[in-house]
Amino acid sequence: MSSCSTRKKIKKGKSIKQEKKNVINIALAGNPNVGKSVIFNQLTGLSQTIGNWPGKTVEKMEGHLDFLNYRFNIVDLPGIYSLSTYSLEEIISRKYIVSENVDAIINVIDATNLERNLFLTYQLLELRVPVILGINQMDILHKRNLDIDFKRMEEIFKLPVVPLVAVHGVGVHQLLEKVIEIHKKYHQDVMKDVKLKGELNKSELINDIESKSEDMDLKRISIKQFFKFPDLHQILSFGKEIEEKIQSLRELIEKNRNIIKELPYPSRFISIKLLENDEEIVDFFKSKEGLIEILEKVEQYRKELEDFHGEDINTIISSEIYNNIRKIVDQVLIPKSKTKKKRNTLPDLIDHLTTHSILGYFILTLVIFGIYTFTFNIGDFIGSLIDDAFSIWTNQIHSEFGSDNLLIEIFWDGAMGGFIGAISGVLVYVAPFFLTIEILQDSGYLPRAAFLMDKIMHVMGVHGKTIITMILGFGCNVPACAGCRIMETEREKKISMALTSLIPCAATMTVVLGLVGRYLGLYWLMVLFVINFVVILIVGRILNKLLPGECTELIMEMHEYRKPNVKVILKQTWLRTKEFVYKALPIIVILGFFLEVLLILNALAPLNFVLTPITVYWLGLPAVTGIFLIYGILRKELTLVLLSIFAQNLGLTVAQLLTPAQMIIFSLVTMLYIPCLATIIIIAKLSSWKYALQISLLEISLAILIGGFLHFIFIIFSFI
Repeated sequence: MSSCSTRKKIKKGKSIKQEKKNVINIALAGNPNVGKSVIFNQLTGLSQTIGNWPGKTVEKMEGHLDFLNYRFNIVDLPGIYSLSTYSLEEIISRKYIVSENVDAIINVIDATNLERNLFLTYQLLELRVPVILGINQMDILHKRNLDIDFKRMEEIFKLPVVPLVAVHGVGVHQLLEKVIEIHKKYHQDVMKDVKLKGELNKSELINDIESKSEDMDLKRISIKQFFKFPDLHQILSFGKEIEEKIQSLRELIEKNRNIIKELPYPSRFISIKLLENDEEIVDFFKSKEGLIEILEKVEQYRKELEDFHGEDINTIISSEIYNNIRKIVDQVLIPKSKTKKKRNTLPDLIDHLTTHSILGYFILTLVIFGIYTFTFNIGDFIGSLIDDAFSIWTNQIHSEFGSDNLLIEIFWDGAMGGFIGAISGVLVYVAPFFLTIEILQDSGYLPRAAFLMDKIMHVMGVHGKTIITMILGFGCNVPACAGCRIMETEREKKISMALTSLIPCAATMTVVLGLVGRYLGLYWLMVLFVINFVVILIVGRILNKLLPGECTELIMEMHEYRKPNVKVILKQTWLRTKEFVYKALPIIVILGFFLEVLLILNALAPLNFVLTPITVYWLGLPAVTGIFLIYGILRKELTLVLLSIFAQNLGLTVAQLLTPAQMIIFSLVTMLYIPCLATIIIIAKLSSWKYALQISLLEISLAILIGGFLHFIFIIFSFI
C-alpha cells in the first residue's frame, strides 16, 4: 500500500474525544541499527516525546497515533542484542517488556542478518509476551538475490510476520493491523471458550480483560490476558541434558512461587538465567530466605553442564540457540533465482575502500574534515547574520533608550543577548552536526568509521564511535558532546562526553593561538597540544577504571551503503535538535541572564581576592586573571578579549602584561579547565547534573594541578 493511503488511515496526534477508542501499548524491540527508530518516526510523526527512563539516564522515546479506532501508545526501546544484564539498556528493556505497561512487542529484525537478530527473538519468546515480527530491509535482501518464505516463518514461530522497507514506509502500518487482528481473533476465541465453559458472561469477560482509564473516551486493551503463546519446545529445543536441568529448576521455582512472586519473569526464563548466572536474578535469590537450595542446585547443574560440554555455560546456551536459529534460517531464507556469481557493485567497492587498512583512514580524515567544514561554515554563516542583526538592533535600542539604562542592560543585553548568543553560538552548530550524523548513519558510513578507530579508542575505555564526536569538538564542544548520544551504553556515553569536553574547541583555540601562537610560536603551541592530549588519555584511563563495567566490544551491523532517505534524515535531525531547543536552550538563556546581572552589579570582582592563592601563588598569574577565567565559563574567548581590554586600559599590550611563562600557563589552564556553560548543560542533560559537576570538578582540578606544576618548573629553570 502506498504511503499516501497510509497517511489517510493514520491520524497522528489528533483529539480522540469524538468517539471511544481502545488503547494498546506497544514497544519496539530489536538490535541496534535495524530500523526501529525509522518505524517509530513513520508511525508517530511529530507526536513524540524524549525523556529518560524513571531514575535512569538512558533515553526514552515515546509517541502515539490513532489508527482504525484504536489509540496506540508506542515506546522505542533501546537497541539491544539480548535480554541479559550486561548493560543498563538490556535491564531496562526486559523489565519494561514484562511490565503491565506494554501489551505487545514489535520485534524489528534485519532481514540481511537473520541469524544474529533472531537470538533476541528467542529470548522475547521465553518472556511469554505477545510478539509480532517485523522483517526490515527487505529491499537490501532482494538486491542480494535472496528472499524470505514468510508463510513458512509464520508456521515455525506461530506468530505474525510482516515484511518491511521502513525507510519507504512499506509494511509499517500493517504491523498495527496485525496487533488489532491479534486482539480481535483471541478476544473472540476467549469469548467462545467462556461461553462453552459457562464461567463468565460477556459483560463480565469484557470487564475482566479491559480496565477503563481515567479518560472515559479510552479503554485499555490487555492483549496479554488472552494471547495464545506458541509452544517453545516446537521452536527452541535445548539438548536433553540442558532441558532436564531447566525442567528440574522450573519445578523448584514453582514450589517456591510465593517467595519468588516479586520476579515478573516466567519460571523457564528464570531457570535459564539462573544457569547463566544472571546478576539481577541471582542477587534476588540471594536476598530471599529459603532459596539457598535452588542456588546450590544451580551451581551443581552449571558445573555438570560445563564439564560435559567443555565450555562455559553462556557459550553452551548461546550455541544451542544459534543451532536452532541456523536450522530455521535454512528453511526460510531462499534464493530468488539461480544466477551467476554476484558481480561487485559500486556499494561493494565503496565498502572495500572505506574499511581498507590504509585508504580507510585517509577517507575517514576527509569525511571528518568535511563534517567540520560543513558544520562550522554553515554555523558561522548563519551565526554571523544573527549576530550582525542583533548588533544593529542593539545600537538602535541603545540610541533610543540609552546604553546605561538598567532595564535595557538586564532585559535586552542580558536576557535577549543570552537568547541570541545561544542561537548564534550554539544552535546554528548543533543542527548541522545532527544532520551530518544522520546522513552518515542512514547511508551506512558511521559503522565503518567506528570500526576503523575501535582499537585506538579502546585504550581510553570507549569504542570507535567516539572519534567522531572528539574530532568535532575542535569546532564546538556543545554539538560534539550532544553527539555522544550515539554511544550504546551509559558508561561509554559518560566517558565519551568527558573526553570530548577536553578537546580544545574553536573558542579555546582562539585564546591559545592569540597568546602562545602569536607571541611564542609553533614550538610552544605544539607543547600545549601534547599536554592536552596526554591529559585526555589519562582522564580516559581514570574513568575506564572508576566507572563500573567494562569497555564493550564494538558490535555494529554494517548494512550495505544506500541512498539516504531525505524525509527520515530531516525528521531525525529535527527530533534531536528539538530536544536541545526545548531543554538546554532555556537553561542557557536563564543562566546567561543571571550572569549578566552579576556583571552589572560587579558581584564577581571580590572573587579575584578569593582566588588569589590559586591564581597568584600557585599558578603565578596576575590576580585579575581570576575573574577572566570565570567569564570564560560563559564563552572561552572572553578570557582573551577581557585580558586584552584590561591591558589596553593600563596602556600596555598583552605581551607586556604577561610573561611568556604566564602566557603558556594561562593558555593551558584555559584549555583544560571547566568547559563552557552550554557544554556543562548538555552533559547534565545526557547524564545527570551530578556527573556534569563531577567532570567539571575533575577538569578544574587537573587544570590547576598541571598549571601549578608547570609554573614551578619554570621557576626552577629560571634559577638554573
